[in-house]
Amino acid sequence: MTIVWLAATIVVGLGIAYLLARRPDRALPAPRASQPVLAHRQLVTVTGTVQLRGEPLITPLSARRCVLFEAYANLYDTKPGDAEAPRVLVAQLARRAMVPFVLESAAGTIVVDGVEADLELLPTPVLPRRPEREAAFLRDHDRAPELAETAQFEEISIDPDSLVSVRGLLLVEDGGMRLVAHGEQLPLLIGTPRRVPMIVHDG
Repeated sequence: MTIVWLAATIVVGLGIAYLLARRPDRALPAPRASQPVLAHRQLVTVTGTVQLRGEPLITPLSARRCVLFEAYANLYDTKPGDAEAPRVLVAQLARRAMVPFVLESAAGTIVVDGVEADLELLPTPVLPRRPEREAAFLRDHDRAPELAETAQFEEISIDPDSLVSVRGLLLVEDGGMRLVAHGEQLPLLIGTPRRVPMIVHDG
C-alpha cells in the first residue's frame, strides 16, 4: 500500500512539473521609458501643474484667479420681435492677458517666462453670468451695455493648480529652468496635458 501511495505521489508530482514547464512565462511589465535628458536650448513640451509666481490675473467676466485668460463677447444682429429669425454674428470683442507662472513638472520646477502664448484650448460660455462684469466688458470696448441682452460671453482661463502642457524653448541656467518663446515663429504653446510628461522635439 505504501509503494502504491509513493508511486501515485511521484506521478502527480511529475504531472505538475510537466504542466508548469509548458506554461508560458508570465508577462512582465514593459520597462518604463527613460525620461529624456533636458538640456539648454532644447525645444520641449512639458506637462505639469500651474503655480503662481506673483500676483494672479482676474478674468474679466467670471472673476477667476488665473495666470492667463482670453475673454470674448460675441455680438449678434437680431430682428426685433422675430424670435425665429437666425442670429447673425456681427462682431467679436476680445481681451487677453498672461503673466509668467511656475510649472511643477516631473523634470522639476520650470518658470514659464512670457506674457503671450498660443492656446490649444477652446473658450467656454461663462456661467453663471455676471451682468455687471458683462456691462463693464462692453463699455471697455466702447459698446452699449444693453448689448449684453443678446450677446454671448465666453472665456478661457488657466488657473492655479490646473494641469497643462507647455511647449517652449528650455533655458537651463544657474537660477533654474525657464520656458520661453523660440522666436516669432514658435511662440509659447499651452494646451491639454500630454500622456508623456516630457517631450523633446527635434530641431
